[in-house]
Amino acid sequence: MSDPAIDAQVHAHADRLRALENEAALQRLVARDDGFDGIREYSRAWQDDRSTAYLLCKSWADPLNRWFLIAVLIIIATGWTYLLSQ
Repeated sequence: MSDPAIDAQVHAHADRLRALENEAALQRLVARDDGFDGIREYSRAWQDDRSTAYLLCKSWADPLNRWFLIAVLIIIATGWTYLLSQ
């Protein structure tokens, strides 16, 4: 049988964690109109350690950046093919 005092502590910590998560989500939803939304989004991505995925997704969404990425990959592949065929 579990100790009721420990269960109460666990539930209290879980409730506090839920409150903090809700507060953080609410702060993210508050729209700020100062022009720094992109920087804030990248800052959150950096804190969550997903900055590379964020940058790749943003780059792939832009047609010009997508074309540039494909062109660079083709040039690199062509260079490797040339070097390996020698």
